[in-house]
Amino acid sequence: MDLLRKKGIYHALFWVGYYLFAVSISLTIHQIYEGRFYFELLTLVPPDMALVYINLYILVPTFLLKRNFITYAAALAVTMLAFASLTIWMHIWYAHAGTAAFAGATFDLPNYAGQFLNSIYLLGLTMGIKYVKDWMLQEKQLVATELEFLKSQIHPHFFFNTLNNLYSLTVQKSDLAPDVVLKLSELMNFMLYESGAPTVPLDKEIINLENYIAIEKLRYGNRISLVFEKEGDTASVDIPPLLLMPLVENSFKHGAKHSLQSIRIDMKLNVTPGQLRFEVSNPAPPPGQPKNGIGLKNVARRLDLLYGKKYTLDLTREDNIFSAHLKIPVS
Repeated sequence: MDLLRKKGIYHALFWVGYYLFAVSISLTIHQIYEGRFYFELLTLVPPDMALVYINLYILVPTFLLKRNFITYAAALAVTMLAFASLTIWMHIWYAHAGTAAFAGATFDLPNYAGQFLNSIYLLGLTMGIKYVKDWMLQEKQLVATELEFLKSQIHPHFFFNTLNNLYSLTVQKSDLAPDVVLKLSELMNFMLYESGAPTVPLDKEIINLENYIAIEKLRYGNRISLVFEKEGDTASVDIPPLLLMPLVENSFKHGAKHSLQSIRIDMKLNVTPGQLRFEVSNPAPPPGQPKNGIGLKNVARRLDLLYGKKYTLDLTREDNIFSAHLKIPVS
């Protein structure tokens, strides 16, 4: 219903603008000052509306979109002829009623040519508007589909790594396995029932990050030293779900997996008016190991689709430390 109301408003605005344009032409170019003429001019808008909607919603989908070009041209010509005849008849009627602006209206070739020319302008304009609107809608749907696809890739990728963690603990018959199951259950609950929304509260995203971090710390034990700093008003900000998770996941996958020594991972989340910054630093993977995986590629693509050029994601490697610095706009 909201869509229909918005569509109705846009159409109404178009036709009001169309009528006001005709009024301005009549006043400035034709210098017509008869008051009754402008009421009669208003009654000429419905036939133009009918012509446009018959073309857009009957002739175009029935013939043109099915590539029946000759049939479409013939049907459109007959429709234009019918409405041109109706408009000329209305002109003649108003001329008989005493409106000087319509004097001389007859069913002759010049009048038909003028009506056909006006119809071509109107049909060309409205078809162009509809084409652009449909193209923009199609692009929006493609973007939404790709975003959902990218999110669906994150889920199995994340669970694959987490189940590997759980497997390692069960093989060791660790008492920590039940805690991992509980944390994993909480994460699955979020992904199944809450991550389908366009945005989620940042505080919920932080809870999920902390659950994931807890799972990884259970796996690596004292070998991991992790500092997660949070600054700013996180309670009043929403972000796309699972946007930060791949950065955290990547820090463990490439920072801790390939090292047997104690390592340090630093994370800092900072919220300021209009901006969110998230920084993750971890030991760089050894030479020959991949620098990043599908997670970082997905998050970069999602950022492109969500924010265009309004974000920055800097990935750097310096002194054997790999760092990811993300900045996104928030409201």
